[in-house]
Amino acid sequence: MDKKTVKKYITVPKKRTAARQPVTRSEPMSRDELRQKKYQERKRKRRRNRIIGYGVAIAVLITVAVVLSITVFFKISNIVVTGDEVYNNETIIEASELKIGDSMFMFSKDDVSSLVEEKLPYVETLAIKRSPTGKLTFIVTAAKAVMAIDRGDCYVLLSHNCKVLEDATEAIDEGVAIISASNAVSTVPGRTAEFENSSDGDILTRLQDILLANSVGNITQIDINDYSNIKLKYDMRVTLKIGSLSSFEEKIDFINATLDKLDADEPNFSGTVDFTIENKAFINYGEDEMTTVPAQIPAQPSEEIAETTADETSETTTAA
Repeated sequence: MDKKTVKKYITVPKKRTAARQPVTRSEPMSRDELRQKKYQERKRKRRRNRIIGYGVAIAVLITVAVVLSITVFFKISNIVVTGDEVYNNETIIEASELKIGDSMFMFSKDDVSSLVEEKLPYVETLAIKRSPTGKLTFIVTAAKAVMAIDRGDCYVLLSHNCKVLEDATEAIDEGVAIISASNAVSTVPGRTAEFENSSDGDILTRLQDILLANSVGNITQIDINDYSNIKLKYDMRVTLKIGSLSSFEEKIDFINATLDKLDADEPNFSGTVDFTIENKAFINYGEDEMTTVPAQIPAQPSEEIAETTADETSETTTAA
């Protein structure tokens, strides 16, 4: 019989450790130790106060430097007016309410520009440039009358963004378009005209932006009473039906090409051209006669447009 080896395991019990007790000083601090402790506390407090004091002093110095630079060192020494000549320089400078010796940085450029543009209606925009040398430059862009409200006995002149330039002029230039819109309720020179229909001003401004961007000139009348059927008068003799403003920009090249062709072929034509259908122009020579523009007029004709135009022309000729 084999001998079995029996292993015995002895478990060693863990030693218990007493809970750590805070070390307490059994004896009171000596006089020298107390004096040293208070000295260290006072030292830390002085260091903290010194840092705070330095920070406050630096902030005060920076503030004083900024104030001095704004009020004492950088002053207006010269005001120069450049750009379009619509008023004399003295009038523009006086309207700005800025004077030689004023601080270069104690005024808002936007506020001064708005002030001048309102006081002097024919100033469309006033840009202001500051120079470290004390030179102040005014750059003037002139406003131009492009629209007019007919009051019966006088006209109200408007710029392209409906800014009122004059509110009681007796005559207008040839390049100014008389507008037909809702009644104007406010026409203060230097401010934007306000209409009973608040959208009229935005419509007129967007319309003028498109005309200007595409060099369409000689528009003598504008009718926006019906936003879906806007009408323009070209050269006081041709009524242009352009439909809504949303599609006007897409049609502008076609309209320009049509007008160029009409001016070349029939310079004295008087009637109506309907552009409400995209890439088509219908000419009305009279109240009853309606025909289409020849196919070669469009600046960007498609085959479908050319064929339709030719068919409609032949039908009109046969009926005649």
